[in-house]
Amino acid sequence: MGSEKPQERETSIVVADTNANAPTTLFAPVKSATEELPPLSAGASRGSVLQEPTIRQVAPLVLILTGASFLNTTGVQSVVIILPSITRDLHIPETRQEWIVSAYGLTSAAFLLLCGKLSDVYGKRLLFILGCFWLTATTLGAAFSPNEICMYTMRALQGLGAAITIPTAIGIIGYTIPPGRVKNYSFAFYSGGAPMGQVLGNLLGGIISEYANWKVVFFVIAGVAFVIGAIAIFVVPKEPPSTGDAGEHPRASGIDWTGAFLFTSGTLLLLIALSEGVAQPQGWRTPFVIAILLVSVLFLGLFIFWQHYLEKISSEPLMRVSTFKTGRFSAAMVIVFFFSAGFTNFLVYSTYYYQDLQLLSPIQTTLRYIPLGICGIFSIFCSGYFMARIRGNYILIFGLGSALIANIIFAVPIPPSTTYWAYGFPAMCLAAFGADTTYPCIGLFTTQSLPRKDQGVAGAMFQTIAGLGRAMFLPITATIQSSIQTRVANSSNDASYAYLEGLRGVEWFCVACMAISLLITVFGLRNIGKIGLLKKLGNVQSAAKEKDEET
Repeated sequence: MGSEKPQERETSIVVADTNANAPTTLFAPVKSATEELPPLSAGASRGSVLQEPTIRQVAPLVLILTGASFLNTTGVQSVVIILPSITRDLHIPETRQEWIVSAYGLTSAAFLLLCGKLSDVYGKRLLFILGCFWLTATTLGAAFSPNEICMYTMRALQGLGAAITIPTAIGIIGYTIPPGRVKNYSFAFYSGGAPMGQVLGNLLGGIISEYANWKVVFFVIAGVAFVIGAIAIFVVPKEPPSTGDAGEHPRASGIDWTGAFLFTSGTLLLLIALSEGVAQPQGWRTPFVIAILLVSVLFLGLFIFWQHYLEKISSEPLMRVSTFKTGRFSAAMVIVFFFSAGFTNFLVYSTYYYQDLQLLSPIQTTLRYIPLGICGIFSIFCSGYFMARIRGNYILIFGLGSALIANIIFAVPIPPSTTYWAYGFPAMCLAAFGADTTYPCIGLFTTQSLPRKDQGVAGAMFQTIAGLGRAMFLPITATIQSSIQTRVANSSNDASYAYLEGLRGVEWFCVACMAISLLITVFGLRNIGKIGLLKKLGNVQSAAKEKDEET
């Protein structure tokens, strides 16, 4: 009995194609666990309805893709914790140490849209695997950096790796998994990679800064990136070759390089101007800062004009600006912009509160973020379950309201001596509920608003808007914190109190960001419907409106 070999069961998923005389086999026969989600058939029509795979089938794929989101936040947060050690060993002045973090964010935000388009044209699987190995190499380069310039360069190249893996991961989920319950859970789980990376990044940076050399952080991240890339070779399904038909991007000429240059250059210059406007002694009045800012606005304006022109002549733009003419889609992008700004600053300045004001060690600070990760895991499964059962605007109102209250808790004048369990713990739980309901909901809506051939661009658009919200408002909040602290310090001899008031001023700014997102949700997305019920991609006008009347 023990010597009998069980017979392999072949599984295929059939798509009903109205243009064919017979059904088309969409998924190839399943032979192993890593092949249970084979490539989608090139013969599937745009209006085809796919049989939904099981959670067990997509679990290995989604787990690997979530690693991209995890690595992105871990690569930022762990470096924030070990920043003092890096600047000390490489003799980097304190006035320039922020570039170790900023260089990563600059290239990540600037190249997201281009990398998303590249993945749609040349293959999401190929770009994702290359991005993982690129991250491995550049992270090792950061670990062995002998000086300041080399560290900045390696961190910028790391950001390029994130720009490759993030939109391709979202695009693979959107392209490979048909709309339905499994896709809802997949997006929710993927979105949970960011807060988990935040918590484990804090933990990794805290432990290593306490007991080992800062280089170990980069070694660990490089190792994880290599493992993800290696497993992705076997887990991520291959895409059908591009046919050049109307429904697919032409392989050779599917890239708008003019638009890519304008957007990437404009975004880079804008973020540099914002960063230098805070760092320079003359602030925003510094001549070269003003010049860079004006050039960036010019480039971004030309980019929008160029994309509109390409759409009018029926060419293939880098991004279809006509998508933003739909009120609900534009509202969703504004929501994610302000929410990302508020949530990121909440995490950054709550870290300052614990480390710089309460003088806690990195490990003690990390422990205070553990509820964020635990509640985040709970929120992931709740989001995946409810997106097909509750209207999307109700989910967003709950999530944004939770994030709003979390920021209010840190903004109101609660004495710093108050126990963590009275304010810090509930704030972290509420912040997790906010992030892990808002991001999956908006992310799923974004990918389902664009056609299947543009899923890489859909992921890039979502992450670009979120990244711009994070990058653009960090310099602004630094200015707010500094100005309030200086004003209070001039009228008070208590430096600690002045610093606390500066932190609270930033938290009130975060409250405003969350309030704006909440108001836009109430008035701009009131008819969004049940996002998880949408069965057809690319219809932004009616996204998630099916069965809306049932509520």
